[in-house]
Amino acid sequence: MKDCNNVYELLNYMEIDLDDYDRVMLSAIEKQRLKNSFKKNKRRRILKQISAIAAIFLLTIGLFSQTTLGKSVYAAVQLKVAEISYSIGKSMGIERNIEPYENVVNQIVADNGIEVKLSSVIIDKDELIFSTIVNTNKAVDKFRFDYDIFINGKKLTNYGATGRAGRINDSNSLFFLTYAVDIKGIDLKENIDIKIVLKDMELFTEDLRETRKGKWHFEFTANGSELMANSHTIPIGYSFNIDNQKYILQEFRLNPVNQKIYGKVKGAFGARYDVYLRGHDDLGNEVVFYLASVSGEDLVFKYSNIYGDLSDEITSLTLTPYAAELPEKSGKMSDDYKQVGEEFTIHLKK
Repeated sequence: MKDCNNVYELLNYMEIDLDDYDRVMLSAIEKQRLKNSFKKNKRRRILKQISAIAAIFLLTIGLFSQTTLGKSVYAAVQLKVAEISYSIGKSMGIERNIEPYENVVNQIVADNGIEVKLSSVIIDKDELIFSTIVNTNKAVDKFRFDYDIFINGKKLTNYGATGRAGRINDSNSLFFLTYAVDIKGIDLKENIDIKIVLKDMELFTEDLRETRKGKWHFEFTANGSELMANSHTIPIGYSFNIDNQKYILQEFRLNPVNQKIYGKVKGAFGARYDVYLRGHDDLGNEVVFYLASVSGEDLVFKYSNIYGDLSDEITSLTLTPYAAELPEKSGKMSDDYKQVGEEFTIHLKK
């Protein structure tokens, strides 16, 4: 269905096969009421002609609301977003099949003219990944939500998150949105009660910023036991310095969904840096890890699949750290990345 600005256009784009629905006959009383509704004074003939389209529209809405046909069409419109699927793997650019690790939710909530479908969720040690499909019902360039997340009844606070969003089939009203939210201290073997409350969406166009007050509330149970069973951890003994800061890389954890390097950062924190690890695997493929989060002394580098997924056939990764100072105020990121440590190798023992 095309993106429509109002309900009049919506009717123009509906495709209805009447053979799919039961025929509903009007009673004698209903027929007489319809005849009476079209009896007008001759002196108002011109007005009647001008308003004919509106009268037909109102009649159509009235009939739709009273018949099986109407209820079916209304349901089809409401559930339009339900027909769309967009996997977490696709939204994250992961080529391998990670659907076996997804907890399928498929809940839909509509509020203030906006439909949101929570498609699926993946729980991976310290990360909650959830995928949504959003129907803004109007043409926009981009949008964003505020949101609250509750794990086993406790609201998450002071957490980091990254996200990816994009248009679905070049639509200007249908989008996918995937968040990866930091969580800690979760027992992956147990079922976890999760509540996600998206709220107060902001819509952006070139000339407009609009806030839609509302709540898109989802509750479900999930676990990460299957992904945990396919996760491997490899110790690392390597560190490098940037000014008075020491970066200590402790372990490499990999599974079909994520490949991360965990460590610590210690020292005086004057300037802030964007840090990444660049190198290659033993098959000659380029590899990049970016600094995804720093929480206190804890840091995480995450694999960037700009060159594709890590091959299942590799036996080692050889990396070198690079860094550039972040601007004190928001502005253009420096392109002046410098090598800040020696090359090192992670030997994979799966």
